[in-house]
Formats: sequence, C-alpha cells, structure tokens
Amino acid sequence: MPDVPVKKYRVRRAKKWLLRTLIPFSIRARKVSMKWGKPDSKDWPPSSQAGVPGLARYEYSWLSQNGEDGVIRFIFEQIGFESRWFVEFGFGAVQCNSLRLMKHESFSGLLMDGSSENVAFFNHAARKSGISGAKAVQAFITLENLQDLIRGNGVPTEIDFLSLDVDGNDYWFWEELTCVSPRVVCIEYNAGLGPDLSLTVPYDPEFERYSKHPSGFFHGASLAALESLGKRKGYYLIGCDSTGTNAFFMRDDVTVPDVPAVTAREAFRPHANWLGRGISEAEQLEIMQSMPYQEV
Repeated sequence: MPDVPVKKYRVRRAKKWLLRTLIPFSIRARKVSMKWGKPDSKDWPPSSQAGVPGLARYEYSWLSQNGEDGVIRFIFEQIGFESRWFVEFGFGAVQCNSLRLMKHESFSGLLMDGSSENVAFFNHAARKSGISGAKAVQAFITLENLQDLIRGNGVPTEIDFLSLDVDGNDYWFWEELTCVSPRVVCIEYNAGLGPDLSLTVPYDPEFERYSKHPSGFFHGASLAALESLGKRKGYYLIGCDSTGTNAFFMRDDVTVPDVPAVTAREAFRPHANWLGRGISEAEQLEIMQSMPYQEV
C-alpha cells in the first residue's frame, strides 16, 4: 500500500488560533464582509468553458469554492424558484453554496456549523449586507438533534435547496432528514472511493475528519452510496462538479429536458486535489480500502 499522505492540519489549526489571538474579531469580520461585496461574474456561462460537457459547462465560483455558484445558478434557471428557502450545514462564512442565493435571489434559510466563530462571522456579514431572512446557528449536529435544530429555527417543509458538507456523517444525516423536502440537493462525496463501491464511514456522533485519520482520507460516502440513498429518498443524480467534490440531485417530481438523470459511473469525477498531489485514483482507492468504511 502507498504511504498515506498526512496533511499538517495541526499546524493549520495553530495558525488559525494565532490569528484569532492577535487580530481582533472586528477586523477579521470586516474582511469577511468585504469579500461578500466583490462583484459577481458577468461572463456566464463562462465563455472559456464553451463545449465542456455536463454541469462543468456552467461552473464558476463567486462566493463558493468549487464552481457551485454556476451549477446552482444553471439548475434554478431550468426549474425556477418556489419557496426560496434553503438549509446548509457545514459551511464557510466566506465561501458557501447558499450565499449567492441569499444575495441575488432573496432566499431565506438556515446555516449550521460547529464553529462559533464561523457562525459569528456569517451573522455579522449578513447584518452588514442587509440580509435578514437567513441566519447561522452554532451546533454540533447529530442524528438526535438534526431535525429539532431545523424545525426549531422556523424552516418550512418545502425548501428549494439543501447543501450538506460535514466531512463525515453526510450519508447518515441525509438518510435521517425528513423534516424538509428540498427540490435540489448538493452533497459532498468521497471521490477516492471510486464510482462503483457503495461505502460510507460508520456513523459516529463525535466524528471529526482529521481526528479519525490525519490524512483526511477517511470521511464521507462514495458517489454510488449517495446515488442509491437518493433513489430511496426520491431523488435522481444529475451530475458532479469537475473537481470531484460535490454531487447534485433533483427531486423526482422536478424534471427538465436539459437536466437528465445520470448514473454514478457517468457522473463521477475524480478528486482533483488528490490527483494534483500526485496520488493516482488507484492509489487513493487502495488507501481507502485499508480504512474501516461500511458497506451500505
């Protein structure tokens, strides 16, 4: 088995702690607000991506990380808006998948994250931007509190968009979630597990990705596992972003000719970051198979 690459996440955490200690919250929060104010792209779909197949044709990042802004924009241009509500858990105050919907499409919604500072940054920037219909709450999400957190914050059953990225229990949270019925779901998948295996990390209410393994390889679920779960919940897979990070699903009653259903093998994209670090798909899979994933 190839050596498992270990990210220096403890060093990164130490640097973040140092920044928090040395730089006042007001200054750091101001930087977040300033980033929210940068102009959105006017070149959409991106002219440089003309002819690119699938959802990647529409990708760009304004306040998202992996081109999600463009993909989400394309999907809702096809299906329109109904409730204009979202739920997102696992998010960044500077980069998250619902920010464009809030700022440009007047969405209301709920964001949840375990970081109190991340939540404070978001709520500060939202006030500065005049966003009143969305809020972030600090919570360490478990299967036991997930639904109560959402219901308790006034989210209606019918929502347009759900984004799920917690680097661990993603599969189990989506399986549990019944108190909302999103028309569109964006969920992170673990591309290192390949397109065919149906695997996830076992549920652990205290799951923390880099504590489980410092490489970060032990996390989330495979695309095939999420495809199968989606089918059981009444959703079909429509594609993945080109970086091999997110999978996009639509509810069965939401259909448009330009957004066909695809299989996990058709939609799969390998993990661009790991490939860029010189770890081949075969090596990624070999590493993954040495870890205690659960078949589902």
